[in-house]
Amino acid sequence: MTLQSYLWGLRIGTLISFAALCAVIFLTDPIDIGVTAFVLFYATFFFTAAGIGVLLLTWIWRRMAEDMLTLGEMGMAIRQGILLGLLSTIIVGLQQFKVLVWWVGIIAVVGVFLIELYFLTRQKGRNN
Repeated sequence: MTLQSYLWGLRIGTLISFAALCAVIFLTDPIDIGVTAFVLFYATFFFTAAGIGVLLLTWIWRRMAEDMLTLGEMGMAIRQGILLGLLSTIIVGLQQFKVLVWWVGIIAVVGVFLIELYFLTRQKGRNN
């Protein structure tokens, strides 16, 4: 699979996920909502945010490193995009339960940052 075909598949998957997110938002009753609708909302929100994050970070990495041409070199952008989607979903969930204040948001950001640092140091240890 080439990089361009992977990116087109990711774009289409993100658009499908965004359409599903819009369907969940507009077709469910916010007053009489069940657990299934919450699960669908958070799942589609995560996939949409992660897809947008991966596409955005891939674009940034391709602009910064011009030799990034293979799919194997995209692991960092994929991981960071998934972590951005996870962070966005956590922040939206905290806001829903009305426990999101500035310091809780910073703790969530620091937690995701520490996860990324773990992966970077583990990857660096393998290269040495």
